[in-house]
Amino acid sequence: MVEAALVAARGLGFRYGGDVVLAGIDLAVQPGDRLAILGPNGGGKSTLVRLLLGLLRPTSGRVVWSRSPRGRRLGYVPQFPAFDRGFPLKVAEMVLQGRLRERGPLRRFRAEDLAAVDAILADLDLEPLRDAFLTELSGGELKRALIARALVGEPELLVLDEPTASLDEASRRKLWARVAALPAACAVLLVTHDLGPGTFAPGRAVLVDRTLEPLSVPDLHQHPLLCGHGHG
Repeated sequence: MVEAALVAARGLGFRYGGDVVLAGIDLAVQPGDRLAILGPNGGGKSTLVRLLLGLLRPTSGRVVWSRSPRGRRLGYVPQFPAFDRGFPLKVAEMVLQGRLRERGPLRRFRAEDLAAVDAILADLDLEPLRDAFLTELSGGELKRALIARALVGEPELLVLDEPTASLDEASRRKLWARVAALPAACAVLLVTHDLGPGTFAPGRAVLVDRTLEPLSVPDLHQHPLLCGHGHG
């Protein structure tokens, strides 16, 4: 039921100028969902998640949260970072931002926050880079730092937009192991144009290409969109 959803899109539409990007999207993300959003490049997948997270304003329809997003623990790994990489911020400092909801901007971080950062840095092989500035990171290192920031706050809803881009195989395996080990109540929304066996195990899947179409999970890897793609 939509009423029980963490977040729901109702008749959602979005335009860039005169171009229709999304039209008539109805989608509910429930607690514990494992949802894969598939579709071609340019089909509107990233736009949809940005609308759900309130980073864009819809041109039609609405997004409904069961309670304010500010009151929820959200983790988000964007496809492309929106911040200025030239800002003098170190890896550990950026990851610690993932604990802000626990303390608020005017409260000091506690020992458990610092311990959580230490643990996730070690788990994602980022400990040697903890004092590196973002400008010093490779694309794969920055992506791992963004994943660490999303996970360190123990999210209720984790949104991953093409999270394996720039990652090597070992880092991909660590990511999927971490996702598989998340609490059952945590909803995971994965945006990807390619979903391979042994990576993310969705409970539901949808195809987004301007509109939304439910997909059969058992038949997912026979879908024309996925057949013939390299999996990682």
